[in-house]
Amino acid sequence: LGLVGSEMCIRDRLMIACCSEPTYEITIIDIESRALISDGINVIEFDKQNSIDKDEFVIEIDIIEQEEIASSEFLNHKDGDTKVSRAAVVPCADQVLIYKNNIKSIKVEVLDAGTDNERIDITNQLVIVGTQTSISQYISQNPQGIGYFLVQFSDTSNIPGRIEYVIEANLDDGTIINAMNGVIIFN
Repeated sequence: LGLVGSEMCIRDRLMIACCSEPTYEITIIDIESRALISDGINVIEFDKQNSIDKDEFVIEIDIIEQEEIASSEFLNHKDGDTKVSRAAVVPCADQVLIYKNNIKSIKVEVLDAGTDNERIDITNQLVIVGTQTSISQYISQNPQGIGYFLVQFSDTSNIPGRIEYVIEANLDDGTIINAMNGVIIFN
């Protein structure tokens, strides 16, 4: 930038502006789950000592993420020859989120308490509550920042009367995380 006449000449000057929002790195670190029931309108906790209808059974799947601030400075200038002027902090439209890993797949199995805990894969018998969307479809439509979601049975034909369930999530970085829940007794 050079100005002529009475104006001052500025050379080797750099002006930057940055957002006030930092960059976040988000890492999936765990998965949690709990058994709930639906009364058709609300999803609520229940006393596991009581039996429930299979059609009312809902599983909450909660993806636990850890957020770390990766950078709040976009320029780390150390060259003493160039003057750096910083403009006032301006708001950004969106935060910068960097996802370090993503869910590749989720499998849900029930342990049949009546047959020495035989495992039955029921993943394809579960859909997102209020939809007919499978877990795999939901993950492909929401590859990042899933948070938590609710699933329910779309088919109860091979579900035993007394179960425990195990949820296993495979992440794209090779990590496997899982969650279990206690015994559920169906009517």
